[in-house]
Amino acid sequence: MGNPTKDQIKNFYAKTTERVLDAYSKLDDKEWGKKASDHWSAKEHLAYTVGTLEEEMLPVTRAALSGEAIKLPGFETREDEPTFRRAVTERLSGLHAPELISRLRVALDEHARILDGLSEADLDRKTVNPGWDREGTVRDLFVSAYLLLVNQYQAIRRVAKKKVPHWMDGIGPERIHYHVDRLFHYMPLIFNRNRADDLNATYQFTMEGEGGGQWNMRIGEGRADTSDGAADPYDCEIKTKPALWMDLASGDLSAPVAIMTRKVKLGGNPGLAMKLSGLFGSTD
Repeated sequence: MGNPTKDQIKNFYAKTTERVLDAYSKLDDKEWGKKASDHWSAKEHLAYTVGTLEEEMLPVTRAALSGEAIKLPGFETREDEPTFRRAVTERLSGLHAPELISRLRVALDEHARILDGLSEADLDRKTVNPGWDREGTVRDLFVSAYLLLVNQYQAIRRVAKKKVPHWMDGIGPERIHYHVDRLFHYMPLIFNRNRADDLNATYQFTMEGEGGGQWNMRIGEGRADTSDGAADPYDCEIKTKPALWMDLASGDLSAPVAIMTRKVKLGGNPGLAMKLSGLFGSTD
């Protein structure tokens, strides 16, 4: 798909915001108090979303556009990220869910207003984020916020799956493709080079069905790079459906079970697929 245009980012960000806020409005206090992950309740995941937007993503976006140095107290390197985000979450988790939802709406509206005032050239401006492996663009900052919303939605829905559908359900092929495309192109920014050792491999990701496609990722010399389309040659192919890939990434589906049940099919060197675990995301 290449880089998404401003209109595409704005469109999908707005639809995501609407869907998230609508889903959260349906949950009651009991559901917000339930465990949504090994460590956090649904409300704590909501607090995490709000805190990350308010105290990280909005300040980083403003600094990137003003040309100022990014200053996030307590978050100077990638190693600081888990502690910083936990502290932000703890500060907000005592608030009631309706107040957190209100703050989430305000933060998202503010981020969207910033996007409204930007040109395509502004979106291409180079910038950094303390949680990234390397330099990205302002466009990536908005994609990061979009992915945050989706990932936390998937965590929160665990407490009320009858009320909150899977993210991939009913959104149509265009939005499914956008999500998978943005995820694969964002992954190199959150690559953990210190965990890659001497890994040198080309991966092909084949997402089958509605909204799918092919992407390839080259990992070597301490960095990862994603390209559209099939790789020729590749060392390992991972073939599945977009919704199942999302479930694998979130931990809702275990890799061994997915492979055994043929929900995920591997080609080339299957051992390389296992080496992807832990290479992307938080260093915690």
